[in-house]
Amino acid sequence: MRRGLLCMVLSLCIFMLSSCSSDTSTASVSESTSLSVTSVSETESFTQTTEKTETASETPTKMTEIASETSEQSVSETISETTATETSVTETTPSETVASVTESETTVQTTVETTVPATEQTTTEKVTEKPKAEVIIPEIKTPLASGSKAETNDKGEIDFSCANEGYISAVYTGKSTRAKLRVKCGDLQYDHDLVADGTREFFPLMESGSYSVKIYELVVGKSYGEAVSAEFEVKIKSSTGMYLYPNKYVNFDSKSNCVRKAAELCAGIDNDVEKIAEIFGYVAGNTVYDKELAATVKSGYIPDPDKTLKSGTGICFDYSSLMAAMCRSQGIPTRLVIGYAESDIYHAWNEVYTSETGWITPELFLKKKGYNIADATFYAGNPDKEKIADYIEDDSNYSAMYRY
Repeated sequence: MRRGLLCMVLSLCIFMLSSCSSDTSTASVSESTSLSVTSVSETESFTQTTEKTETASETPTKMTEIASETSEQSVSETISETTATETSVTETTPSETVASVTESETTVQTTVETTVPATEQTTTEKVTEKPKAEVIIPEIKTPLASGSKAETNDKGEIDFSCANEGYISAVYTGKSTRAKLRVKCGDLQYDHDLVADGTREFFPLMESGSYSVKIYELVVGKSYGEAVSAEFEVKIKSSTGMYLYPNKYVNFDSKSNCVRKAAELCAGIDNDVEKIAEIFGYVAGNTVYDKELAATVKSGYIPDPDKTLKSGTGICFDYSSLMAAMCRSQGIPTRLVIGYAESDIYHAWNEVYTSETGWITPELFLKKKGYNIADATFYAGNPDKEKIADYIEDDSNYSAMYRY
């Protein structure tokens, strides 16, 4: 019990560190999504326009004095697909708007003095510090692509051998310079960029159901054609298991520095909630918002947890990817969530899970109840921790679009 209280106090001290933007800063990233589908004969046309707006300013509707993050970009992409060989996808070049963020750092120091009453005899007792807990790198779940269930040709492969575990993989082996992956299940649709160099990449699925997965390749100009397709049924074994594996957006392995750091932070801790608090406190207290990256980031940006850990800087996507990698490496299911804070702030955050509490956030150490959103970026950037915790507590302030 004493140990738990100490961990909580230490976590609170870490949480009080402000390492991102001040409450006078304003920033924005924009991306809105619209989709129209028209079917004519054997031709399917998809028009997708995306505009992301991520804003955290001093006086938004509900977010008074929330520190901000910046990056504006708009992407317009049209995918037209036919049964003939001349399937096309039309894209326009993203446009970026530079915004500024003012950041401040606050260092909190706590001094504890112990006074021993004077007595006739003074006894000096030697206090022996407890040895530090051993740092153990846990076994990391490794995604597999056995090929037992796959669609393959000379342009690539879609492997769904482990779909029941909640993930698939795709690899593009054609000659084009660009490729994309589209994953559809019911009304849900996720579009991903693929590395066009033969690298196999892993992607989480959304839910149990019927899936249509297709790889597209850049054919000529800005037109894409279908390269590989797969149709399959999925019954996912565990709704949380898929969020323990690395994937394209939360990329790590047993040799990753972020895995080592998580092991150091969690050494000697058996309680998952305390582990989450240590990791959340570290990410929020040691990562500064990257204004330059926010002003120049483009569509297709992929976070690198080890790079963020080393530089100590990043945008919301980096914060949430790093926290997800560290928590997953400790066996804690963690989602990287993309969506909106309030109605117009395009943002990334985390949802974490323990068997005792369900999906929660570490802010339960600041309050007497748990939440279900962990927003390291907003928490790090706001000096008023109680106010920002109140904001994060309210689910209505967040609207998830994608979970990776």
